[in-house]
Amino acid sequence: MWHYSEQRKKYSNSNVIMQETSQYHVQHLSTFVMDKTEAIATVDDAIKKLKLLDSKDKIWTQEMLLQVTDKSIKLLDCETKEELENFPLATVHHCQTLLNQTRYPSVLLLVCQDNEQHKPDIHFFYCDEVEAEMVHADIDSALGDNARGKKMRPQTLKLNQEKMKHQRESIIPPSEPSPGPGVKGRVAATDMKDELSMQDPESNMKLAQRIEKDVQILNCSLDDIEIFVARLHKAAEAFAQLNQRNRSKKNKKRGPAEGMLTLRAKPPSEAEFVDCLQKLKLSFNLLAKLKKHIQNPNASELIHFLFGPLELILQSSGSPDLPRAVISPHLSRDAVDFLRGHLTPKEMTIFELLGDGWTRPRADWPKDQCAPLYVPKFRNGWEPPVELFRTSPWETESIGMPKSPVQSEYRSKEFFGSQSSPSSNGSYPPSPAPRKYAKIRYHFVARNANELSVLQDEILEVLEDGKQWWKLRNRSGQAGYVPYNILDVIKLEDPQAMIDPPYSPSYRGQSPSGSQGSDKDSHLQQMDKVNDELLMLITSNKIHQPTRNFKVVRQSAGPLTFESSPAEVTSWLNAKGFSKPTVERLGILTGAQLFSLNKDHLKAVCGDEGSRVYSQITVQKSQLEKSRGVSELEEIMIRQQEKIKSTK
Repeated sequence: MWHYSEQRKKYSNSNVIMQETSQYHVQHLSTFVMDKTEAIATVDDAIKKLKLLDSKDKIWTQEMLLQVTDKSIKLLDCETKEELENFPLATVHHCQTLLNQTRYPSVLLLVCQDNEQHKPDIHFFYCDEVEAEMVHADIDSALGDNARGKKMRPQTLKLNQEKMKHQRESIIPPSEPSPGPGVKGRVAATDMKDELSMQDPESNMKLAQRIEKDVQILNCSLDDIEIFVARLHKAAEAFAQLNQRNRSKKNKKRGPAEGMLTLRAKPPSEAEFVDCLQKLKLSFNLLAKLKKHIQNPNASELIHFLFGPLELILQSSGSPDLPRAVISPHLSRDAVDFLRGHLTPKEMTIFELLGDGWTRPRADWPKDQCAPLYVPKFRNGWEPPVELFRTSPWETESIGMPKSPVQSEYRSKEFFGSQSSPSSNGSYPPSPAPRKYAKIRYHFVARNANELSVLQDEILEVLEDGKQWWKLRNRSGQAGYVPYNILDVIKLEDPQAMIDPPYSPSYRGQSPSGSQGSDKDSHLQQMDKVNDELLMLITSNKIHQPTRNFKVVRQSAGPLTFESSPAEVTSWLNAKGFSKPTVERLGILTGAQLFSLNKDHLKAVCGDEGSRVYSQITVQKSQLEKSRGVSELEEIMIRQQEKIKSTK
């Protein structure tokens, strides 16, 4: 946090009273036009709208200085002191306070209208360093003196000056409330009793402290990312309002409230964009490291949450060039793997668009090309120990380091020094975790380097079991991602399976004992065969039209599923109205085979109609996944209830 003296200095510089000029630090919340067509006919209507925006997290503050003189109320830019607005006192028709009705406890509102305005503006300000009643009393006395020619304001200023002096000496001003999304993104470490129970007290303390520090760094990063996103939203909204006002104006003279809108519409600097992108990368690293230690929201949910700001930054910057140039901090190998295992197809497209600085872990960069140490600077002033970053995986991994199937989140050497045999996450498990295996129900052809081609009935080891894509390892040691809806988790009764993983029945006995190389080559040849199998089927069918020994009866087709036979696929294609060549070329496939084809494959086979086929397949697959998700949830609930009954 900031030091007390720094806060007091800021407070004293912003809030001053000198003779007949007073100045207060405020946060502009919003400005509404009093317009019946916008359902704002009264001040109360405007207050209701402010509350509504507040409840939807649609208020973005803009700090400024509010200056009151005996002639006008001015609004100034905090940094440049440039005059943004000048409201002569004669144009200020109403002043009011709004206390404890929104997340901003002390709000001042002004209703202003000059001779050229057809409708008045209602301005809302959050008085974050002095009480709104003080500013209200000051403005009311200035308005009264201006209307009646009396000199009541000097006494009001004297009272305010005494209050400000007392407040400056005894009270640290409250900080600005966090934007709404910040509440949702807050992270806390999970209960670590089970994990820490096998360690000695000193080690327990070190591990818990390190996890807590990483959670704290993550929360500070999320805070700053959300503040930056709020600024982007605020700028976009103000820019739209400026355009609307300019279109309706007949002259080019700056109108009322346009000075505030111009300040709000100013986009963040390039340095601020870079700072946010760096904190996004840092957050990805921390989420991969903390994935077993946080929940509600968990690491996977926060990954999806953070891709919202990332997409917004890409849209705001106009091209991916700026994000691509952000190399520091590197991502750890674990972070890249975690992202690839949990991103949706849309998020994966964004991720790949960002280039090597994001998709290539530090361990894959030559040492002389690695970025320097990254230490973040947080808006709240907190400075975490530099050593936390210097020893982190994204700063220490290098080419030649062993690649483990699952990167450790908290390495034992960080906590235990030379103690004997702690596991990779710093605990002492009584026995190794049992391996998990999955049996493949349908062929699947990998469409990129991150996915893994698999054969029907093949049995593979599960490395990661994400929501939509599971990371599996085959008998050759190859690992990659496979859709969860084409596999079944199985239990292995054979104790030998704990030592040597089982494989597809089609491979057993094909290689002589001890011939690992031959085994691997054989499997790779099988995979190559699978990768070409479907396209070979289709293209050969495209060239040599097979003679059919049966007549297809046109009927209302059922939904396409992974279990659909070629005849059912043909019926489905016909029912969707696809052309005869497309139906003949794709009608030889099963539902599972058709689902495994991507858009490029379909366009190569079906021409322009391939895009429409892909679109229909995607819709059908989405419906299947939703229904499967419900049935799986029901099964989980039934198993959980049975487990509870068995323990009673």
